[in-house]
Amino acid sequence: MIKIAMIGAGSVVFSRNLTGDILGQPEFKDATICYMDIDSERLEVAGNLCRKVAAAVGATPTIQTTMDRREALKGADFVINMVQIGGFDSTLVDFEIPRKYGLRFTIADTTGPGGFFRALRTFPMLSGMCKDMEELCPRAVLLNYSNPMSMNMQTVFRTSSIRAVGLCHSVQGTFDQLMRYIGEDPAKIAFTCAGINHMAFYLAIEKDGVDLYPRLFEAMGRKEVYDSNKVRFEIMRRLGRFITESSEHNAEYCPWFIPRGEGDIERFNIPMDEYLRRCDGIVGEFDRLKEFSRGPEPIKEVCRSHEYGSTIIHSMVTGKPAVIYGNLVNGGTISNLPRTAIVEAPTLVDRTGLHQAQVGELPPELVGYMQPHITQHELFIRAAMEGRRDHVYQAALFDPLTAATLSPDQIVAMCDELIAGHGDLLPTLDAKRTLVPTSGKSFPRVDGKVLRASWDKAQADAAKGAILDWQVIGPFPSPTPGQVSLDLATPVDADFARRGDGSVDLAATHAAGKDKLAWKKVTAPKKGFVDLNHVCGPSEWCVAFGYAEVESIHAREVELLCGSDDGIRVWINGKQVHSHETARGFTMRSDKVTVQLKAGLNKVLVKCDNYKAGWGFGVTIPPANF
Repeated sequence: MIKIAMIGAGSVVFSRNLTGDILGQPEFKDATICYMDIDSERLEVAGNLCRKVAAAVGATPTIQTTMDRREALKGADFVINMVQIGGFDSTLVDFEIPRKYGLRFTIADTTGPGGFFRALRTFPMLSGMCKDMEELCPRAVLLNYSNPMSMNMQTVFRTSSIRAVGLCHSVQGTFDQLMRYIGEDPAKIAFTCAGINHMAFYLAIEKDGVDLYPRLFEAMGRKEVYDSNKVRFEIMRRLGRFITESSEHNAEYCPWFIPRGEGDIERFNIPMDEYLRRCDGIVGEFDRLKEFSRGPEPIKEVCRSHEYGSTIIHSMVTGKPAVIYGNLVNGGTISNLPRTAIVEAPTLVDRTGLHQAQVGELPPELVGYMQPHITQHELFIRAAMEGRRDHVYQAALFDPLTAATLSPDQIVAMCDELIAGHGDLLPTLDAKRTLVPTSGKSFPRVDGKVLRASWDKAQADAAKGAILDWQVIGPFPSPTPGQVSLDLATPVDADFARRGDGSVDLAATHAAGKDKLAWKKVTAPKKGFVDLNHVCGPSEWCVAFGYAEVESIHAREVELLCGSDDGIRVWINGKQVHSHETARGFTMRSDKVTVQLKAGLNKVLVKCDNYKAGWGFGVTIPPANF
C-alpha cells in the first residue's frame, strides 16, 4: 500500500483535513501516512488528531510521526509539503522592516518583499528536501502547498528532477463563490481559468454554451455582492475578468489601492496586517486543538475539503483520470508567457502523471497584470541559485506595490535591512559580486523574540477594555440565498424591541429555519475576538447576536471601538449607537464611535452578519481613567 509523507505536519488543521480526504477514499484506508515536523508538540497534536480522523472514517492506516525528514521520505510514494520556514517571527520581520520605510501589506506571502523573502528562507530547505527525495524516493510525486507557490515551484523545478505540482484552493473556492453570486450550481457550469498562482483569471464561464459573465457583471451591481469582494470586483470592472485569489491578497498585488492612502483603504475594506492577525488567531486555535487531541472525545464527522491533494493521489494510483488546477512549468501551456514561468492551468491527472492543457494566448491586459510578478519569480530563483543580492533589489523594484510607494534608494536600503534581519535563514546572497551598488548601510540581525514581544504588547494595548464575557445566539439564516444584511428581521430583534430596556431574554429559545437556538455563554480570548465560526458553526449569509453587560463606576462619555467580520450593529442600553454594513476581515479598531455610559450596569447588544467564510466581532470599551 502507498506511503504518504506530510512534511510540516505541525500545520495541524491542514494536515488533519488532507488526512480526512485521503483516508476517505476506500482504496487508501490502510495507507501509511508519516507526519514530520521539527516541533515535537505540534507533531504530537497532528498525529493524535489524524488518529481520530482515521477512527471517524473507519480507516486502519499505519500512522507514523517523526522529526527526521529523511526517515519520513524513505520509500514515500507521495510527499506533501506545507512548511513555513521561520514561522511567525520571520513573518513579523517581513512586515515590520518595510513598515519603517512606509510600505504596508495585507498578507505578504505571495509576491513583493514579503513573498520573495519567504521564498528565499524556504529555498535551502526545499532544495535540500528535493535532493533527499532524489536519493530516498526518486519516483515520488511532490505536492507543494506552501506559499509563495510560484517561487517555491521554481525552486523545485530548477534545482531537481523531482515530479511535482503546486496546489492551491483559490480556483475552485472562488468559482463556488461566483456561482453563489448568480445562483447557479457549480457542478453544472463549465469554466476555464489560467494565469499564475493567486493571479489566474476565469477566461470563460458558460452554461450550455451561454456566457455567464454578463450575469456576473449584473450581480456586481448589487451592493451586498459588491461589498463582499470590492477589490476583485474593481479589478473585474477594469480588466473584464474575475481573478482567483481574495480581495485582501490582490489589494497588494497592484498599485491601484493601498498606495492611494487611507481613504481608499477604507473605501475598499482593505484589511492591513491581516496575515499577522490570522497568525495570532492560529495560536488560539492550536491551543484548542491540542486540548481536544489529548482527550477521549472523538471527531464526529469528517467533511471532504476542496483541496486537490487526495484527488491527485487517487488518479495516479488507480488510473481514474481527473482534472485539477495545478502549478507547473509553462513550457508553452500559455503561449504569451515565458516558457520557464510557473503557470496555473487546467491539468489532467492519471496514472502517467500530470499534464497541463493547452490554453493558448491570454488577453494582453491580463498578462500586463501578471508580468511584473513573473519577473520577480525569475529574479528570485536566480538570486537564490547564483547568490546575487542585486537580483533581490531588482525583484523589489519591479513589484507594483513597492514601486508605487518607495523610491529606488529606499527599496535598496529596505532589502539590505531585510537581508540582515533574516540572517542565516537565507541562502548566501553575496556569492556573485556585481556593479549594482548596495545601500552602503549596515543593519543588525533582528531578534525575532524581541519583535514578537513588541507585537504582542501592541496587540494587548489595543485590546485593553475588550469585552470578554458574552452571551451569543445564532446563526439566523437569510431567507434569500446569497444575500444578507443587518436589517434581517429575527426573533431576537423582536424580543429586544418589545422589552425596551436594552436587555434580552437569555432564557428564551428562538426559531431559525428548522432549528431552535438558545443563548450560549462565551468567553473571548484576551484580544476580544468572538469567533462565530466556533460558537455558531461555519455559516454563510446569516446573522448572530452577542449580549454583554459592562459596569461603569460613573456616567461617562467614551470612545467605543469595535470590529467585525462582516457587518456590525451595536446598541447601548437599548439605543442604537453604531451600524456598519460591510464585508471585511476583523480588526478590533476598525470602527470608532462616541457613546454615553450610565453609572452602574450598561447593556450591550451586537448584531453581526456574515457573507462568506469566517465571521465574528469584538467590542472594546476603555476603562475609566480614575
